[in-house]
Amino acid sequence: MNTWGQVIVSNLFVASLIGCLAALVGRTGRRASLAHWLWLVFFVKLITPPIISLPIIERPQWMNSVGSLDSWYWLLLVWGLGFVLFVVFGLIRFIRFYALLRRAGQLDSDSTAFVQSLVRSEASHSSSAVCPKVLRLPMRVSPMLFGFGRRAVIVCPNQLWQELSESQRQAFLAHETAHFCRRDHWIRWLEWLVTAAYWWFPGVHIARGQLERHEEACCDAWAVRKLNTTPRQYGEALLRVVDFISEHRVGVPRLASAMQPTESLAERLKLLMRGRDCDDSSASMKYAASVTCIAMLVVHPIATARQESTYNLRLSSGDRVDASDHAAILLDESPRDDSGDLPLPQMPRGFWNRAPESCWASDELCLPGAKLVADAKAGILIDIPGREPLVFSRGELTAIIDIPSTQRVVIGDSNGRLRLWDLAAGTAVSLIGVHPAAVSSLAYHDSAGLVSADESGSAVRWDLQSGQRLASWSAESSPLQSIRYSADGQTLAILLGVWDRPSDSRRLEIVESHTLKSIRSLIVPTHTAIVVDLPQYGWCTIDWTGAVRCLGSTKVVSTIPKHRVSALLLSQAANFDSLNFRIQ
Repeated sequence: MNTWGQVIVSNLFVASLIGCLAALVGRTGRRASLAHWLWLVFFVKLITPPIISLPIIERPQWMNSVGSLDSWYWLLLVWGLGFVLFVVFGLIRFIRFYALLRRAGQLDSDSTAFVQSLVRSEASHSSSAVCPKVLRLPMRVSPMLFGFGRRAVIVCPNQLWQELSESQRQAFLAHETAHFCRRDHWIRWLEWLVTAAYWWFPGVHIARGQLERHEEACCDAWAVRKLNTTPRQYGEALLRVVDFISEHRVGVPRLASAMQPTESLAERLKLLMRGRDCDDSSASMKYAASVTCIAMLVVHPIATARQESTYNLRLSSGDRVDASDHAAILLDESPRDDSGDLPLPQMPRGFWNRAPESCWASDELCLPGAKLVADAKAGILIDIPGREPLVFSRGELTAIIDIPSTQRVVIGDSNGRLRLWDLAAGTAVSLIGVHPAAVSSLAYHDSAGLVSADESGSAVRWDLQSGQRLASWSAESSPLQSIRYSADGQTLAILLGVWDRPSDSRRLEIVESHTLKSIRSLIVPTHTAIVVDLPQYGWCTIDWTGAVRCLGSTKVVSTIPKHRVSALLLSQAANFDSLNFRIQ
C-alpha cells in the first residue's frame, strides 16, 4: 500500500472515530452546537495532511501486494471520474441557479433592512458588516441561503411569501439570517468538496445529513432568541414553510443552506416547545471533546508492515542449496524430501554478513605501554600497564592529545571542559579551561603549545601552566571538525564542518599558529575527515575512506586503513609511522 493509500485509510479511520463521537453527543439533539462542531471536524479530518505520524496500526504482509498495478489504475480512474462528475454537475447547478437569480430575482428592500438589523445586533458584527440581500423568485423553490462569502443572498418563493403572515415572514428571515451569521454557507463549500473527494464513502453522506440536522436546530434557537415571539409561534411558521415545500418537492442547488422536510422536524419542534438551548453541554464536556478532536486531527496513525515468515530454516554450514532452490523457497514452491522438511541453505558468507567492528579507534599514547581503545560497546578506555584501565563514555572524552615532554594527556569532553590528566597516577591534574560547546579537536606542538576547537566554531590557544587564553579564532557559529599543526609548528589548519552533517564542500582555514590570524582560506571536498602536514607531501587531506590527497589535488598519493581515520581524528596521533601509509 503506497503512501497516499496509507494517508487516506488513516484519515478514514480517525474520521470514523470522530463521527462516532459526534453521533454519541448529538443522539438526543440537546447538544446540537457541540455535535455540529464535531461533525465539522469529521469533514476537516478527511482532508488533513499527515502532521504527526504514529505507527500504531499493524498490517499483515499480504496487504503489501494486494492487487496488480492495473487494478490500482482502474480504481484511481473510477475514483477520479466520480470526482470530476460530482464537481462538474455541482458547478453547473450552481451557475444555472445563480443565473436564474440574476434574471428573475426581485429585491425586497424592507426584508433586506430587517435582515440587516438582525445581523448588526450580533456582537461579532460591526455596523459596517455586509449583510445578505433578500430576493423573491416568481417560481416554486425551497427557501434558502445561497451564495459564497459576502455575496450570499436569502431566497424566498413569491407564493410562499404571500401565504405567510408578517410574524411568520420574520421567523423565516431570522432562520436564514442565523445560517448567514453562523457561516453555514461557507461550510457548504467544505462539505461539497469533501463529498466530491469521498463520494464512495457512505460515512460522508451520513455526516452531511447530521451536520445539516444540527445546523437547523441551532438556527431555530438563534431565531427564537432574536425575535419577540414565542416558541409556539415560531413552530407554527416552521410548519407552514415545511408544508409548502412538501407539496411539490423541488431540487435544491448545491452549496445552498435550504429548508427541507426532514425526519428531524419532530425533534426540532420538541426542542422548541421545551425551550431547550442548542447547546446543553457542560464546560468539561466541551473541553474534553475539543482536546480529543485536536489530538485526532494532529495524530496520523500509519500501518507498519508485519514481518511474516513464509518458511522456517535452520541454518547449517554443512547444508547446501543452489540459486534455483532459493527462488523456489521464496515462492513457497520448493520441493520437499521424504520427511517433509524444506532444504536448508548454506550459511551465507561475505563481508556484508560480518558483524560490524566494535573497536572504532586505537592508538599508542606518550606513557610507555599506554594505549587508547575506543569501543562501541565498552566506551573509550585508556589501558595503563599495572593499573586498572581508565574508562570514559563518549561524552566524557570527545578529543585527546598527549604532551610527550610530561607524559600527560589533555582530554576534552562534551561539556567543553579541557583537563590535564596524569596517566601514571590515573587522575586529572588540573582544569585548563572551558569552551562554550563540546570540544571537537585538540592539537599540540612543542613550539606553539596547545590549541583546542569546539562545535560552536571557536578555536583557542592555551597556556598549559596557567590556563590563560593566549589567542582565539572564531568561525561565526560554524562548527569546527578538526585542527592540526604543520610539521614546523608555524601554521595551523582548521577544518570547518561536522562529520555527520554533509554539505557540498568544507572550508579550510590556514592560520598563524601563535596569533591564530587567518593566512588563507580554501575549499576542500565534503568527505574530508582531517587535514595534516606530511613531510613528503606537505598539507594533505584525508577522507573517511583513508585516501590521502595533496591539498588542491584530486590524485590519491597514499592511503591509510579506514579504521585509523577515526583514531587520527580522536587522538591526533603524531606518530605517522603507526598509521601504515601505503605509497601509491
